Amino acid sequence: MTLFVLIAIMSLLNTFLPDFIRNYLKVSRFWRLRNEETEILQTELDAAREEVENVRNAEHAGEYAKTIKIMRAERKVNEIELKIKTAQQLETLKKSTIDTISYYVSKLVMTLILIIISVRNRTSPVMILDKQINLWPLEDLLSFPTGIDHAVSVPIWAFSCNFTFRIIRGLIKDLRA
Repeated sequence: MTLFVLIAIMSLLNTFLPDFIRNYLKVSRFWRLRNEETEILQTELDAAREEVENVRNAEHAGEYAKTIKIMRAERKVNEIELKIKTAQQLETLKKSTIDTISYYVSKLVMTLILIIISVRNRTSPVMILDKQINLWPLEDLLSFPTGIDHAVSVPIWAFSCNFTFRIIRGLIKDLRA
């Protein structure tokens, strides 16, 4: 009975835990991705904007000189804004990468645990069905590594649990959409 419940719980976790980690837990929140470059660029941007205002308010020898100086100062502001945007996109990419890696690592760990349980207990039946239940065409398949009549083996039970929980997850996703 414990193998029955253990495999069902592990299959449930294998199906739903990675999605929970990816969509709700957001592991990347626990890492402090402080981008000092962004802070430096932000101070440079403030200085460049102040320079634009100073150039606009300053007295110049001619209108042409004033226009050129304003254009140079605005170009500097645009370049710094582009650098900040690029740095923010890189930070978003790093967070996304951390979340994706955590998703696949959790999926891998749960799958490996389930495989280890299945391999170590492959000759043990998860349950033995009553003789009155006739599963003639599938009887040998259901009890494959055990060799016990009317038994359900661990690998078959793990497969059926995983299959069932994936169908349930698909139905839940369809209902959400």
